[in-house]
Amino acid sequence: MSGYRRIMLVLGVLMAASVLACILDFGAKEPSKPVVEILSPLSGSRAALGEEVAVQFRAVDEVGLSRVELEADGLIVAVQRSDQAQAPTSMRAMLPWTPTVPGSHTLLVYAYNSDGVVSDAVGVTIVVMTSEATPTVLPPIPTETAALPTPTVTPIAPTPEPPGPTQTVAPPTVAPPTATVKPPPPTPPLPTPTESQVSCPVITIREPSRAPAWGPFGIEFDRQPSKPSGYEWIVEFRRPNGLWNRAEPVPAKVEKRGQYWMAEVQGPGEGEWHWRACLAASNDPRGEAVCCSTRKVITHGDY
Repeated sequence: MSGYRRIMLVLGVLMAASVLACILDFGAKEPSKPVVEILSPLSGSRAALGEEVAVQFRAVDEVGLSRVELEADGLIVAVQRSDQAQAPTSMRAMLPWTPTVPGSHTLLVYAYNSDGVVSDAVGVTIVVMTSEATPTVLPPIPTETAALPTPTVTPIAPTPEPPGPTQTVAPPTVAPPTATVKPPPPTPPLPTPTESQVSCPVITIREPSRAPAWGPFGIEFDRQPSKPSGYEWIVEFRRPNGLWNRAEPVPAKVEKRGQYWMAEVQGPGEGEWHWRACLAASNDPRGEAVCCSTRKVITHGDY
C-alpha cells in the first residue's frame, strides 16, 4: 500500500470515529430529575401554635430516590430517607413540622435521587394561629346622637362700684337644661350561619384498631343509608391534637362489605393517628367538608 493510500485510510478512520462520537453525544439523555408533590395539607390551611403539622408527599424518579427534605421558612426541619437496599423509584410518606411562631409560614419539599439530582421545589403556605379566631360583634351605631350635657353657668357677683347713681344689674341668663336623649338598645347579633346545610348521617368507625404504616388498608363504617345527593365520602386523619388532613384517595373509595361500608385509604406513617369520616361536595372533594363520625384511634406500624 502506497503512503498516500495509507494516509487517506487513517484520515477516514479518524473522521468516522469523530462522527460516531458526535452521534453518541447527541443521543445522550439528560440526567433524571425527581418529581415531588404535596398531597396535604392544602395551601392556606390553618394550624395551632405548638401542634404538629403532618406534610404528606409523593415523589417519583426513574433512577431511584435517596431522600426527601422538608424546609420551613428556609430551614430544613425534617428528612425522610429510603430504608431499602435499592433506591425506590417512588416514595410516599409524612414529614412532621411543629410551628413555634404565629403567622404565615412557607413549607417547601425537595426530593433527591441516588445520583444527587434534586427536584424542583413544591410548597404550601400555612397560617399558624395562637388560638381559635373568635368574631368580634361591634355595638350598633345609634340612630340619634345623644345631646351633650349643658355646662352649669355660675353667676358672677358684680364688683361694687364707687358711690354714685344707683344701677340695676340684671342677673345672667341661664339656659334651661336640655333633655338627654337615650341611645337605642343594642341590636342583638345575627345568628352565625352553619357551615353547610347538608344532612350528615351519624356514623361510627368500627375497625380497625391497628393498620399498616404506609400501605393501603380499609376503614369500616356502620351501615347507613345512601349518602346525600351531590356529596362524596372523604376520610381525614391527624396526629393527636394535630391538624386534620385528607387521606388519599380523595374522595375515598367506599364499597359495601357485608353488613358494613368499607373505605380504602392509605396509611400516613408509623405511630398513633386519629381518623374520621366526612362528606364533601362531589365537584370539590378537597374543599369544605362536614364530618359525620367521632374520631377513631388507629395505631400504625409493621403489622
